[in-house]
Parts: sequence; structure tokens; C-alpha cells
Amino acid sequence: MARVAALPLELRSLLASLTSAEVAESQQWILRLLRGQGAAVLTALWRMLGSEADVLDAYQTAVCRLTARGQQGVGANPAGYFYRIAVNAAIETVRTRQRQKAHWPRLVESRASLPSPPGVMAVCDEREALERMRLAISELPRHLREVVILRDLGQMQYAEVARCLGITAGTARLYRRQAVIRLAELIGEEVTG
Repeated sequence: MARVAALPLELRSLLASLTSAEVAESQQWILRLLRGQGAAVLTALWRMLGSEADVLDAYQTAVCRLTARGQQGVGANPAGYFYRIAVNAAIETVRTRQRQKAHWPRLVESRASLPSPPGVMAVCDEREALERMRLAISELPRHLREVVILRDLGQMQYAEVARCLGITAGTARLYRRQAVIRLAELIGEEVTG
């Protein structure tokens, strides 16, 4: 078993909470899998990403994908499947970081090259930016768009968003994170394109 003491405090508390979790009978297989493989998966994610927030996001993504697949969907080797989807989530995070690093200088450069107009022109720029944001939100997949609208525009808490959409609060957080990343990419492409 992986050395749990090498993990940051928040990740260790996540593992400890798994022993006290109460879940439905149909989901007991996930809990057994998390208890058995959780420390090894978290350790691998920690080594790949090095950031608690990124590790928790990748771990949550993996658990959501496990839940979505169901016990029959993960095949004969659920531990291997869990490890693989967690590592894939970490790779997605690394690739997203690389895309952000590649696009960020162009965004800053294009924004810096725009003149900063006084008064009325600033209002026009703000309206244009809002319109770009609305268009980008409309291009999001439905599940991401709904979470962004309820959470950011409706200013609802994650628990309220989850109740409205029939998902968990953790899934709502994950969808919002994915939406923000996708919005940054969409707006970045529009500005630089």
C-alpha cells in the first residue's frame, strides 16, 4: 500500500473519510474500491500533478467516471480501471495547463494592445465582452452550461445547483471547473482568431 503519510493533510483526510462513508448497497463496490486503491491512486496523482487542488479534481473526475460506468461497465479489473481513469484525468489536467500556458501570453498581448478608451468606449468594450461571454456560454455542452448559469449567473450555492439538476454537489463543482476551462479556451480562440 502507498505511504499515506507522504500525502498532504487534505488528501489524508479524504482517505480517512472513506472509512466512515455511508453509501447505498448498490454503490458499495465503489466504496470498497476507494478504500482498497484510494491511497495508491492519490499517491500516483500527487506525483504527477503536485498540487492538492489538481489531485482532488482528478480524483473526483475518476470517481465520477466510475459511478457513471457502473460496476458492470468497469470490467473484470476494477482496480486497474480506476487507476487508468485517474491517470487519464491527471493527463487531461497537465494538457489543460499546457494549453493555458500557450494561450495566456496571446490573450494578455491582445488585451494590452487594445487602447483603453475613456468613458463611453469603456462601456462599449464591457458590453462587447459580455456578449462574447454569452456566446461562449451558449456553445458549452448542456450539462456545463446549466451549471454555469445556475452557479455564476444565478449565484446559487453548489448544493442548490445540485438539487436543481439532480446531481451531487461534487459533480456540480467538477462541471463548473470544466466549463470555466472551456470558456477560457473559447474566448481565447475568439480573441486571437
